[in-house]
Amino acid sequence: MFPRGKTDKDRCPIGLTEAMELWLGPSSQGSAFSSREELLAAWQRGREYVMRMWATNGRRPQAWWFLGDAASLGLSWPGYHNQQSYLFEHNALSETEHEQLLVGWRRDFEDACLLEDAVARRKHLDWADVPHSLRRQWQAARRRRERRSAAPSAEEAAAVK
Repeated sequence: MFPRGKTDKDRCPIGLTEAMELWLGPSSQGSAFSSREELLAAWQRGREYVMRMWATNGRRPQAWWFLGDAASLGLSWPGYHNQQSYLFEHNALSETEHEQLLVGWRRDFEDACLLEDAVARRKHLDWADVPHSLRRQWQAARRRRERRSAAPSAEEAAAVK
């Protein structure tokens, strides 16, 4: 696909330092850009590359959040640890991300259900950033299954009479 020794990273249309700032935000030493105009121009030139590299797993680059893309969708920065559920709840994930996150969240939900303590369950689900809408949906389904399995069958009910 790429010439010998070349990788996708070699195809970056802007400098890698600039791309990293678009991904993570300015470093502790300050911005790689001398002006907002230079930052916006780099985002325009490097956006496709930066998004392809780092808009994955329900997370977005800092430039996406702060240079207009999120705002154009009516979204605002929810904090690093809540990006996945926030983007899920606002239907801003790719189909692949959506499916991958559902699998992981379902596993986290089932793991949390094994915990005895309600506070520990909530903390685990918060840590995993499982969306509240999924928590409610899966908990309701779990309760229905538990009620069905606890309810006597028709044969058992007839035998009691």
